[in-house]
Amino acid sequence: MNSTDKAPLPPASPFEGLDFDKLIAVTQKAKWWILLIFISCNIAAYLTTRWTKEVFESASELKLDIKRDATELGIKTLVEDQNINIISGEIEQIKSKVFFNRVIDSLDLAVSYYSIGNVLKDEMYKRSPFVVSYELTNSEIQDIPIQFTFIDKESFKIKVSDAEGSMTGKFGVPISVHGNKLVFSATSYFELSGYNDLEFVINSKVSLIDYLSKNIKVDPLSFNANTIRVAFQDYNPLKAFDIVNTIDSLYIFYSSEQKNLANRQKINWLNNELTQVEKRMQDFENYFENFTLQNKSSDLTLDLKNTIIAINRVDSQRFELTKRITLLNETIDEIVKDKPTLSVQQRNFLPSYLNQKLEELNKLRQGSDQLSLAYNENTFAYRQKEKEMKSVKDLVYQQLTELKKEWQKNAVELASRKQKLEKDFIAMPDKNTQFSKNQRFYKLYEEFYLLMMQSKAQFEIAQAGNTPDFKILSTATIPSVPLSPKKIYILAIGFVVGIVLNFFFIGFLYLLNNKITNTQEIERGTSAPLLGVIPAYKRSSSTDFHVLENPKSMVSESIRTLRTNLDFFTSGGAKKIITITSTVSGEGKSFLAANLGGVLSMSKKKVVLLDLDMRKQKNGSHFVAHDNSKGISTILIKRNTWQDCVQKTELENLYFLPSGPHPPNPSELLLNGEFTSLLDDLKTEFDYIVIDTPPVGLVTDGIMAMRKSDLSIYVIRANYSKQEFLNNINRIQTIHKVSGLAVVLNALLSSSKAYGYGYYEDKTSVKGWRGLINF
Repeated sequence: MNSTDKAPLPPASPFEGLDFDKLIAVTQKAKWWILLIFISCNIAAYLTTRWTKEVFESASELKLDIKRDATELGIKTLVEDQNINIISGEIEQIKSKVFFNRVIDSLDLAVSYYSIGNVLKDEMYKRSPFVVSYELTNSEIQDIPIQFTFIDKESFKIKVSDAEGSMTGKFGVPISVHGNKLVFSATSYFELSGYNDLEFVINSKVSLIDYLSKNIKVDPLSFNANTIRVAFQDYNPLKAFDIVNTIDSLYIFYSSEQKNLANRQKINWLNNELTQVEKRMQDFENYFENFTLQNKSSDLTLDLKNTIIAINRVDSQRFELTKRITLLNETIDEIVKDKPTLSVQQRNFLPSYLNQKLEELNKLRQGSDQLSLAYNENTFAYRQKEKEMKSVKDLVYQQLTELKKEWQKNAVELASRKQKLEKDFIAMPDKNTQFSKNQRFYKLYEEFYLLMMQSKAQFEIAQAGNTPDFKILSTATIPSVPLSPKKIYILAIGFVVGIVLNFFFIGFLYLLNNKITNTQEIERGTSAPLLGVIPAYKRSSSTDFHVLENPKSMVSESIRTLRTNLDFFTSGGAKKIITITSTVSGEGKSFLAANLGGVLSMSKKKVVLLDLDMRKQKNGSHFVAHDNSKGISTILIKRNTWQDCVQKTELENLYFLPSGPHPPNPSELLLNGEFTSLLDDLKTEFDYIVIDTPPVGLVTDGIMAMRKSDLSIYVIRANYSKQEFLNNINRIQTIHKVSGLAVVLNALLSSSKAYGYGYYEDKTSVKGWRGLINF
C-alpha cells in the first residue's frame, strides 16, 4: 500500500502521556509569566513579613497546692466537695471580668500612646515623650485616636477628628476637649524632633477588659500536678511581660485575701443555714395549726368513715330521684298522647294534688268518649266537654313540667354533693400522708437545728472548705523572639507557593494548548507523509531569500533537504508543478515558496514562482509587482500573456509571476480552463513551477491548484497551527482526492525533536519562539 494511503494514528489524549517537547514549548512561551508569578509570590511573602506586626508572648507557670482539711461536724454529705474541677474553676476565675478589673486598676493602661509609621502603628509603652492626665465628664473622647503634634518645648497641638480643627495648648496647663479636662506633660523621652506622627487613645474599662480577654491564655499544664500556664500576647513585649507579672502577683494576693475571709465566710454560712432551718420549722408549725383548723379534726380515720357513709346516702337519694323522674317522663308522654294515665296506686310517687288532677282528667276523657257515641263532634255539648278537658290537661302538663324541673335540680345538687364528698375522700389519704411526712421532717429539722447550734462554736475555727495556695514555678520574662510572624516559614511558604502555582499554571497552559509543537503530533494526526522540518529563526533583514543571505544556516540546509526529498515524491516526468499551501495565513507558505524556489534555481533549474493569491498582494520587497495592473488575473482573462507579466528576481533562473489586480471572482477564473493552459505553457519554458496559493482553510482556490500539481506541500507552523488543522489535511485527501500531498513543519524550536536537518552553526537561531517570522 502507498504511504499516502495509510490511515492516520488516533490522536493522543493529553492524559495518555506527557509530551515534553510541547511542555518545553509552553514553558518557554510563558517564561516571563512564570517568572512573574514566582517573583510575586516571594515578594508577597516578603511584604507579609515586613508589614505584619510582630506578636510577642510572655508566660509564667503556677502551681496550685490544695489543702484537704476535713470538717469535723458530721455533715459532709450536705456540703458539696469544693475540690471537684478546682483547676478549671481557678482558670475561669483568672479570666473573669472581676479579676480583670483588678488587673486594670493595678496597671497604667488608661492611656495608650502610639507612633504612626507609613504602614504600621507602634505603641510607645512606657517610652512616650508625653503623658496625659484627665478628668472625664463624658465618654465622647474615649476609645478614639487623638492626633498629637509637638510645636516647641512648651506647646503642642491636638486634633480629635478630621472634621474638627486643631487645638493648641501648653504643657502643664489644662485644656478642655468636648467638656473633658486634659493635662499634658512632657517626659524624659521628650525630643523636639525625630518623631513620626503621634496619637493617643483614652481607653474605657470595657475596651480594656475586652483587650485582656482576647489576648490572655490560661491553660492547664497537668491536672495531676495542679499546674497552670498563664500567657499574654501583645505587639509590645514589655507590655505583655508587665501584664503577666501583674496577674501572677495580684492573684497570689487575691488568694491570700480569700484565705483571710475564710472565717467570716464560715460564720456567715452557718448563720444563713440556721436562719433557713428556723424558717422551715416555723412553716411546719403553721402547717400543723392550719391543718387542725381546716379539717376540724386531727383524726383523719374517723373523717374517712363518715365520708363513706355520706356518699352511700347520696347515691341512694340519687337512685330514687332518677326513678321518679323516669316515671314522671312517662306520665307526661301519656298526657301529651291522650292516653289513659296510670292508676293512683301506680303514681303514688306524685304529690296528691297532681294525682287529683290526673284523676279528674281521666274522668273527663271517659265522659268525652261517652258523648262521642251519642253526639256529633260539632255539637255544643261535645265541644264544651273537649274544651273543659283541654284546660285540665294543660294545667296538669304545666304542673308536671314544673315538678320535673325541680327534681332535675335536686338531682344536680345531689351529683355535686357526691363529687365534693368523693374529692374529700380522695384527698384524705394524701392529707394524712402529708401530715405524717411533715411531722417527720419537723423532727429532723429540729434535730438538725440543735446539732448546728451545738457546732457553731467549732465552725468558727474549723475549715469550711479548701483554700488554694499558688506558687510561681516559672516567672514571666520579656520575650525577645516574636511569636508571629514566623519569617522563615512565611518566606519558605512563598517560595513553595510560587513553585506550586507555576506548576499548576504550566499544567493549565499545557492542557489548554492546542497548537502543534512537534513531528509526532503530525504523524499521529494525519496520514500525509512528512516532507521535512524547517527550524525556527529570527529574521534579521528584509530579504525573502534566506537561502541567499544565510546559505550555511540550519534553515537553508533544511530547505536544501526538502529539495532533495522532492525527487522521492515527484518521480517521473521532467517538469514538476509544486503547490505550497497552508490552513491560514502566517504559517510560512510564502516564505517556503520563495526559498524553495530559490534553492531549486541554485541547482541550475529554471523556476517560476506563481503568486496565486489573487485576493491579497504580497508585501515582500522582492515580490512586489512592478506593475499592479497585470498578472495572473489578467492572464486568465486573456488581457495579457504570461510573458508580459513575468518578472526576473535577483536569483538567476528564478522568475516571479505576480497575482495581478484583484478580480471579483478568483475561483471562477481558475475553473475556466485558462489556468490549465497557463500551466501547460509554463511547463514548456520552466523546469519547476512553484505555486504560492491562498490558505485552503479560508478559500478553495488552493484546492484547484493542488489538483493540477505533481506535489502539494502543506505547511504547518510549530506553536502556531492548531491541532484541528490536521483534520483539514485529511479532508483534502479523502474528500477532494488530492494525491501527492506532503507536510512541512515550519518554525520548529531547536529543542524540539526533529530529523536533525543541518549541521552548520546558525547564528540567527533562537531558543525562544517569540518573534519567529518564518512566514
